[in-house]
Amino acid sequence: MENMLYSKDLYDPVEGDKSKGTKSDAEWKKLNRKAVALIRQWLDLSMIPHVDTETNSKKMWKKLKELYERKNVQNKAFLIRKLINMKYIESKSMPKHLGFQETVNQLINNEITLNDELQALLLLSSLPDSWKVLVVTLTNSAPKEKLMLAMVIESMLNEEARRRERGLTNTSSQSEALVLESRGEKSK
Repeated sequence: MENMLYSKDLYDPVEGDKSKGTKSDAEWKKLNRKAVALIRQWLDLSMIPHVDTETNSKKMWKKLKELYERKNVQNKAFLIRKLINMKYIESKSMPKHLGFQETVNQLINNEITLNDELQALLLLSSLPDSWKVLVVTLTNSAPKEKLMLAMVIESMLNEEARRRERGLTNTSSQSEALVLESRGEKSK
């Protein structure tokens, strides 16, 4: 959200009056209103009641930060639980599933850092049994016995694309054929 406000030159009102610069009051009010509208547009419906009456973008931003960036034990536990319980559902989009990075970023904001390998392992563990061949292949071919998140993400996206292209179901023999094919081997 912050990046979007910056990209649309709407972050000044969020920073407050001291950044007003040479803008007239009318221009400042209009810019503030645009910032408020943009923030509201991207809010989850459950968050709207918390800021529904707020018309000052700086105050709205502060309230949202307090709600989203709570650095207490309950929030940390909730985020870890969310990450651990994350499961890929076959009918869903893989890029959507890879949105797990949002939860990782929230943990980072709460001063909990997950290294690259742990993120890769958590992501692999979120895959269903029908992806077992890919998981085994990746874990067996990890350079220096260490998985890299970028490699796992790329492999998952490629595997999803192959499955969608071929309209394959989730049988292990078809999954094995894909792995063999990706290696340039023929299935028996």
